[in-house]
Amino acid sequence: MKGKGRIWVVLGLMVFFGLGLLNGVSRADEPAPSTELAVDVLSQYIWRGFALSDDSVVVQPSMTVSYLGAYVNIWGNYDTDRNNEHDKSLDGADWDETDFTFGYTYDKLPYGASLDVGGIYYALDGDDSFELYAGLSATCPKTGINFGVKVYREISHFPAWWYELSAERDISLPWYQASLSLSASAMYLDSKDKGAYPDPDDPGDEFSDWLYLQVGAEVNIPVGKYLTVTPKVYYSFSLSDEAKDLLEDNSWDNHHDHFFGGIGISFSY
Repeated sequence: MKGKGRIWVVLGLMVFFGLGLLNGVSRADEPAPSTELAVDVLSQYIWRGFALSDDSVVVQPSMTVSYLGAYVNIWGNYDTDRNNEHDKSLDGADWDETDFTFGYTYDKLPYGASLDVGGIYYALDGDDSFELYAGLSATCPKTGINFGVKVYREISHFPAWWYELSAERDISLPWYQASLSLSASAMYLDSKDKGAYPDPDDPGDEFSDWLYLQVGAEVNIPVGKYLTVTPKVYYSFSLSDEAKDLLEDNSWDNHHDHFFGGIGISFSY
């Protein structure tokens, strides 16, 4: 399917499900489903340390529907001017990825911890992929920092285990009911596919090491009851010499470190 066709299909699904929820009527004693429509406009598309765009703005719309802990998300990436140093055939604007995520969050564990489990289907220009994930998170009552650990397992193409450690802290700002969100996450990659993620020091073996660290800052600015505008900025970089080589070899811009950002707009009801 061509890029423009994919855009209309995804937007159509978002509108269809969104209108369905708006037309649904819940009894007063029943919790209602919640919906978030969002779009990010960023200077670059970075996925787990790998640059999947170069010298172009990317537009990433999404829709999330959640109800009683269960949730479904549709997310897409539209590259306004594809430029891949490894594949010169890619040129011009294109919708090159659509992801479908489903999961469940259980937030009644001891000590305020939460369990999150689910799966992600990646519909790509090349081979599609599918992975399962499970994670635990909790907020420290003294510092207000939310700590998390999450494990992803790719079970389709490019088999691998991904282990993520994260920390996030929200800080209230003294104007416009805004808040500052500071985050950091590190990823360990244990590849089971030497063709997809080879060890740079031994191409006959799979990569297994800490891959990257990403730090970020977002300012959430409410605009009315339902709308939020969020300027955001991130910096991602490799955590070892082997990771540096792997990220450079597989990033569209041939870099291992990436400074990127943009603005997000979300509508929740």
